[in-house]
Amino acid sequence: MSAVPQTGEEQALDIGLTYPWALLLLPLALVPFFASQAKALRYSSLSILPFDGLSFLFSNGVKLLTALVMLLLIVSLTKPYQKEQTVERMGKGAQIVILLDRSASMNENFAGRYFGGGASESKVAMARQLLSEFVLQRQDDFFGMISFSTAPIHVLPLTQDKEAILAAIRATKTRGRGVTNIAPGLYMALSYFTGIPVTGSRVILLVSDGAAKIDIDTQTTLTQLFHQNRVMLYWVYLRNKDSAGLDAKPANVNESTTPEYFLHQYFQSMGIPYRSFEAENPQALQEAIKAIGELENKPIRYSEKIPRKDLAETCYLWSIAGLFALLLIKYFELKTEQKLIKRYS
Repeated sequence: MSAVPQTGEEQALDIGLTYPWALLLLPLALVPFFASQAKALRYSSLSILPFDGLSFLFSNGVKLLTALVMLLLIVSLTKPYQKEQTVERMGKGAQIVILLDRSASMNENFAGRYFGGGASESKVAMARQLLSEFVLQRQDDFFGMISFSTAPIHVLPLTQDKEAILAAIRATKTRGRGVTNIAPGLYMALSYFTGIPVTGSRVILLVSDGAAKIDIDTQTTLTQLFHQNRVMLYWVYLRNKDSAGLDAKPANVNESTTPEYFLHQYFQSMGIPYRSFEAENPQALQEAIKAIGELENKPIRYSEKIPRKDLAETCYLWSIAGLFALLLIKYFELKTEQKLIKRYS
């Protein structure tokens, strides 16, 4: 995405020609104005013929139409095309990077039972379905995607290509492996915004059922990057029904069995817009995704590329329409001439 001033209108039409040499034939379009269309008739005196304004306009109109048809045919031979354009638009949405947990625990359902990556009851399957629906409902958003477990995997950069986004989400059907290591995934997600001008809301949507301890140095670096790139964070925590909530403080603050609590505390301390959503069942997950969709509907500027468009076909169609009109005129001319012959013969 590039930073561009909002105009709300498309750029001026920029036309290119594949075979510009065909323009040398343009003088042929003047031939109808020098050719006589009417048959020569003999009169004893031209002065007795009154001026027929309607016939004059009709005759020159036919010449003009013929010249226009020839002009369109010549232009068609040049193979004209509209060059690729970048159109500046304003919409409502955000730049959203989906950071999806693909650790082994995501193959379980919300009751902690293992189902495998392809089962419809698993957490990742539920997340995949709802994220697809979320993407389809968002018209102007840019989406990127990263999957992570022990290490993050770059899946898709920020794009508005809905088919590419949905294909990336569907690609998570494979069985998850490894442990939940969030810090490298956050690093990669933040890198998606590096060098991209801020034209709207920026969001990292973390979907995970667990966490891992992040050391102090890494926390400091991540905090700086969040502020530097002006990114907000949403965490959809898919917890088992028997797991403790994010705000449930452990009895021993030094224990390592509840890293989610400490990660949640760290996210709250970063000083960035942050919200967490705890989903302990598919319905709660659906409500969390819906809530995020309602939150991120702020104005966003973006540029949309319109691909090169062939205009030769349009020229051919208009020239065919002109030829059809000329054939109709000639048909009625012949019919009228036949009637006159019958009348005076």
